[in-house]
Amino acid sequence: MKVNRHSWMFQIASGLVWSMLLAGAMTAQAQVADCGPAKLSDYLAMGPQGCAIGNLRFSHFIYSPAPNGPPANAISVTPGTTPENDDPGLLLEAAWATPSAGSSVSYSVEVAPGRKPVSGASLQMQLGQVTGTGKANVTAELHPTADSGACGPTQLTLSVFLDATHAKRAVDDGQLKEPARQLCVVTPVSLTPGKQGSAKLQGFMTVFHFGHSQSASATPPPVASPTGVGQ
Repeated sequence: MKVNRHSWMFQIASGLVWSMLLAGAMTAQAQVADCGPAKLSDYLAMGPQGCAIGNLRFSHFIYSPAPNGPPANAISVTPGTTPENDDPGLLLEAAWATPSAGSSVSYSVEVAPGRKPVSGASLQMQLGQVTGTGKANVTAELHPTADSGACGPTQLTLSVFLDATHAKRAVDDGQLKEPARQLCVVTPVSLTPGKQGSAKLQGFMTVFHFGHSQSASATPPPVASPTGVGQ
């Protein structure tokens, strides 16, 4: 079974701002550089200063690789915004393959002063393939940040997966219980072969929404049968 770049991926990717975003988009006490295409290792080095995509500052990147997971310098990070409403997002791309269970990428998200809080998010799997009993799964856990700076309880969990024995889910989206101005985001990646199979994954995208309904272009397509090919 495969999952390909379907309609949502094309519509978002075609409108992503691949170059550096306009300076001054983020108003903060300290000057924050705009995010640009780079390796995850470069984002890890930013530390608490981070970088901005539109009204969001992304910082405190942490990568916990699985024993057979790709290194940070082999994971590409591409920032961008959706064409319909400028919602910011991150596209992570690498050659994940079984066995590779237990990797995770986490980071903090902070809304610029005077801007709308984050109300929800979308998660999309990009280009994956499984055989036999193999399974590929990506999860995005959104935790509002407490006043102490610690991550609070999970308010939203999104999950996309590719499984040869069940119907796939290439796109998931949802709303936070309460809009938040600061979030901890944790995205575990798990690829397992099962008893006799394999799994490959080339990337996933997380997009953050602000107080409006998800655009029509981000509406998930109908779920295909377990033996079908993603559209």
